[in-house]
Amino acid sequence: MKRPSRSRSHRQLELVVDSFFFCPSCTIWRTGRPGLRSGFLRRALSTTRRNSAAIPTSHTAVNATKNVPARYKPLHEALGEVWKKASAQVNLSRLQLALQGLESETPATRVAVLGLNVQDTARRVVRLLLADALEDEGSWEKQILDPGAAFSHGLVIRYGRPPNPNLPQPRTSTPVLYVPSDVLLRNNVEVLVSTIQGLGNGELLQGAHTVTADAFLSPSVGTPTAASGRQVAISQPVHSTLLVTNGLGELMAAAELLASTNFVAPEDRRSVQSVVNLEGTKTTAAHGRQVLIVDATKAEEGLAAIRRSVTEARTYEHKWIDSGLPSLTTWLTSSSAARSEGPIPATVKTLISSVLTNATRNLQAQAALEKRSNAARSINYTTKATLEDLIEEFSRNAHQELQSGLSSAWGSRNWRKLAWYKLFWRVDDVGLIITDLITNAWLPRTERAVYELSGRFSQAGISLMDVPQNGNTVALPETEKIEEPTQVLQAQAGVATEPAVEPVLVNRTGRTEIEMAAIARPVPLSSSISAIRATQIDRAITSLTSTAQQIVLKTLSLTGLSAGLSGLTYVSVAGSMYEAGTIVALGTAYALWRMQSDWLNATKTLETALHEEGKTLIRRMVGRMRDLVEQGSKVVEDEVEVHTRREAEDAVLRAKEELERLK
Repeated sequence: MKRPSRSRSHRQLELVVDSFFFCPSCTIWRTGRPGLRSGFLRRALSTTRRNSAAIPTSHTAVNATKNVPARYKPLHEALGEVWKKASAQVNLSRLQLALQGLESETPATRVAVLGLNVQDTARRVVRLLLADALEDEGSWEKQILDPGAAFSHGLVIRYGRPPNPNLPQPRTSTPVLYVPSDVLLRNNVEVLVSTIQGLGNGELLQGAHTVTADAFLSPSVGTPTAASGRQVAISQPVHSTLLVTNGLGELMAAAELLASTNFVAPEDRRSVQSVVNLEGTKTTAAHGRQVLIVDATKAEEGLAAIRRSVTEARTYEHKWIDSGLPSLTTWLTSSSAARSEGPIPATVKTLISSVLTNATRNLQAQAALEKRSNAARSINYTTKATLEDLIEEFSRNAHQELQSGLSSAWGSRNWRKLAWYKLFWRVDDVGLIITDLITNAWLPRTERAVYELSGRFSQAGISLMDVPQNGNTVALPETEKIEEPTQVLQAQAGVATEPAVEPVLVNRTGRTEIEMAAIARPVPLSSSISAIRATQIDRAITSLTSTAQQIVLKTLSLTGLSAGLSGLTYVSVAGSMYEAGTIVALGTAYALWRMQSDWLNATKTLETALHEEGKTLIRRMVGRMRDLVEQGSKVVEDEVEVHTRREAEDAVLRAKEELERLK
């Protein structure tokens, strides 16, 4: 009888071993015992479903989808566009807080309680606001009042039970104190306790708005990040702020600080409330009062009285009311989004309106600053009129010099050396005489005037630079073959002397090709006359020298041909000296007449070319000067900056429209 029971126990043990202790890669368990396998899988899957349903989903996952309420989605998307397009004009931490407020039906409210330079009075006020009079003193009350606690740089107070000290504590950027206070739970409020620095003597003497509203509504909390105590300032945005002072001295310092703060948006100033702790002063109703008055000592005495005995409830009530703490409780309740009515909580609405107002003001300030900067770089009306008069005078003098200079050059003694009948012995002096005439007669005073105008333009902040109209085009080589090594210094010298080129697309033969075109670099306008003069000299020397040589050769050829013809006539007609002489005379006269007309035509062409080139150069220089003056007097904005600013303005305007729709 015992053997069957032993075998049954043995089989049960095998089932357990096969069920839980198996190799995942082995196929024996997957192929064997189908009934046991299916039952085990069903039980395992049901257990997994129950466990996964019990595990909470993290809302801070990287790829988590934000559950934005349907009525807030257009505004949420509009604020997202503000984040993208106008991130430089908004406080991103406050904008992030506004976006978080739209991602929930019951958003949490963040309130800052700031002490002036120290946190002692601020911590006392926070402890009185959150303490439960019907409960004994909690450990959190001792921690918040302990001057040696690790909260000297600021802390965040949230609702909850203190964590188990035996477990590892999560590391946060700002210390967090969990307080089981019904005030935090009922109002869904988080409290930031920190300090704000008062104005120094130098800032007081300035008498201007030296503090921004972000010092109150997005205070920076120092966070220790190293054992040496190195601090990193972390911005902590809030919906509203309570500035706590102790005594009349700190109250006056706080008033100076608020007076020196630039509250751009009216909502920012209304979000900052001041309170002063005056001991021994009986407070009254605080309706409409800008500064709340409390007596923390009297409130602490009342709290201690009711905690000693419930019979002292009347004492607690009198002291609590006389201390002025009910006004702070009312302020905290009114600052909560949980107490707001309407399509959007008032605190979230105020925060979004403040962020958008500040963005609009910053965009306007940026546009005004860019306009002033561009106007500072432009020339004024008086300078513009003066420069235009100088340009007009320069144009008139240049045309007069061109006309008179060329006229005097063609009538000069030096030019008469190149008379047509003197070409027989002056043909080799054509280049030298032409160079001397063009150098001394073609716009020499105008060239010096351009240098003088360059100085006047430089005084007005304008540089007389000219852009070449035509650039040299260099064909792009298909392959580059190096037959022998090139020295490094020679290669560097070649790179330094070669003109800069850029690839361009050309279509000359019906097929698009790539060619390397020289980049037109701006050159000083004063060098235009000398460069064109050198070009004209080379062109005139080449043209007139070859023309003179051809004319002389043609004249000699015609004269020789007529002499030969006259000799033949004399030989063929005996004794006809008269006929032979007539042929020589007519041939020589025709050759000389042809020589004179050809030379006069060549010189006339040169004179016309120099005159037309001079007029073209003067018109181009005058036009360039006027363009530079016109450009210098205009306020030219960067197109990229204008486009970026317009996108930011459109994003802010759309967000404002969506906010108005929810009102």
